[in-house]
Order: sequence, then structure tokens, then C-alpha cells
Amino acid sequence: MQEQGKYFIKNYDLAHMSSYSNYPQSLLDSMRVKGLINPGGNEIRDPDINISAFALDPGTYYAAHAHSFPEVYIFLGGVAECEWGDEEFVAEAGTVTHCPPNVSHAMRVISSESLRSIIISWAPKGDRSVWKTPSVLLENSD
Repeated sequence: MQEQGKYFIKNYDLAHMSSYSNYPQSLLDSMRVKGLINPGGNEIRDPDINISAFALDPGTYYAAHAHSFPEVYIFLGGVAECEWGDEEFVAEAGTVTHCPPNVSHAMRVISSESLRSIIISWAPKGDRSVWKTPSVLLENSD
């Protein structure tokens, strides 16, 4: 049975990124990602949307970061203390968040299991230039 086609992907594995923006290796070692739908790469292609499966190890602090594209997290498992802009909350399975462009957001995994989510971001009003600027940590995550 095929695991990926033009319009579907299944049975995928999340993997560590070897480098990304100004993220320290310690954060990258605690993070696993798999692009599912995005503007480039071997995944399902769409020039206006990026959807990724995402996981953070227990105890990980994902420091405040921001980017030029809006983002939605759909939390599937684990628990994290979050700060989105000036709002603090606890995210767990069933939590859905929205982060507008350039709003600082951070999270600390407080569960004994990995935090798992689907992250959806898009090119607002079709402005694909947002993909040219990666997310940037605004503080040290160590």
C-alpha cells in the first residue's frame, strides 16, 4: 500500500532538524518535525500553506519566538505552559491556538510525555514572501 501520493501522506516519522534559524542545538535535539504539506520539498505541495506534525520532549522550553506568518497549533497530546503575546494558558490535547504574524509565543512542556501537535501556517492574502523569513528566537532557550 502506498504511503504517500499527490494528495495524501500517512505513516510518517518525525525527525530532528540539523539546523534552523538561530535555534540552539539543545532545542533542536528536543524537537521533532515532519512537513506534511508545504511550498517545497518532498511532501504534498501547496504554495500558500505549511502543515507540519511537531513534537517537543518532556521538560523542553521552546523560548519566545516570532515569525512573519500566522500560525495555528492543534494540540494532540502532552501538556505545556504557554505564553502567546500577553496571554498565558496551559495547552493540552484538544487545545487550539492562533498566533498572528510577529506575535511572540513560547511554551514549556510540563508533562512526562512529549507535547504533540499539528502546526498550520499560511501566506496571508497570498503573500508568499512570508516563507522567506524563518522563525527567530527572541530569547535564549537554555
